[in-house]
Amino acid sequence: MKGSKRLVLFAISILLVLSVVVGCSSSIKSENSVGSAPTSDAAIPQEAPAEAAEDRDSSFGRGVSSPLEPEKIITTIYLSFETTEFDKTNEELSKLIEKYKGYIEFSNISYNHYYNNMSYRYGEFSIRVPRENITSFKTELNVIGNLTSESTNKQDVTKQYTDTESRLKVIETKEVRLLALLEKAEKIEDIIALENQLSEVIYEKENLKASLLTLDDKIDFSTVNINIQEVAKVTATENIDTTFGTKVKNAIADSLYFFTDTLQGLIIALIYLLPFLVIIAVVVFVGVRFYRKYKKDKLV
Repeated sequence: MKGSKRLVLFAISILLVLSVVVGCSSSIKSENSVGSAPTSDAAIPQEAPAEAAEDRDSSFGRGVSSPLEPEKIITTIYLSFETTEFDKTNEELSKLIEKYKGYIEFSNISYNHYYNNMSYRYGEFSIRVPRENITSFKTELNVIGNLTSESTNKQDVTKQYTDTESRLKVIETKEVRLLALLEKAEKIEDIIALENQLSEVIYEKENLKASLLTLDDKIDFSTVNINIQEVAKVTATENIDTTFGTKVKNAIADSLYFFTDTLQGLIIALIYLLPFLVIIAVVVFVGVRFYRKYKKDKLV
């Protein structure tokens, strides 16, 4: 019994010692953490300068959808429109392109594009717009027609751009060293070897510079691909917020349109079939007269 009591007392004493040690160590850590806090003005993080704040605001205003979005982004937008006034739509589009300092990279207008069994005009445009104007340009495009589809693609080329810059710096350093060696070279074979290496370095340097220029152009100027379809009647757009009265109004308008369109189609079809109907009528008339005469002669 006495031995067991001694063991219990020994275990309790060990637990007390461990608790004291843990408590002391935690207090020491907390004092160290407090004591290690920066007290000098140089160590305390200051507010960002006004210029940096302005840079962030300007980058956000350049068509960037999120302040967390990387700087090196290639933006491509795809839009499709319907219009009943094709010429007016083209005029409005040209005004917007001029207003926001863009330019048309590619355009194609088809005058025999068939839509709903009718021939209409169809336009394809690839437009480059400065990155800082892309949001405003896209917002004002609703005046050119009825938007039917929209998609946006953003490609992050930050790593590609950084890697290309790094490679360019290495190549430029190598070029400087080769030039220095070329100035000191005296043997013809050394000079020829250095010149060959130098030409390869210069060729690679120009390719890297061209790649950076291409990336800069794609980053600074967003691409907007627009398709414009001429139609007789634009598609009525309805969503969950559309009121019942608007739905009834759209249904009546669609019903009248399809009725008149079908009636016009029947009239035009009759006009096309008129010569054949005349010939068929003449053949039927002659056939009836011949049959009646034949029947009359047979009875006599």
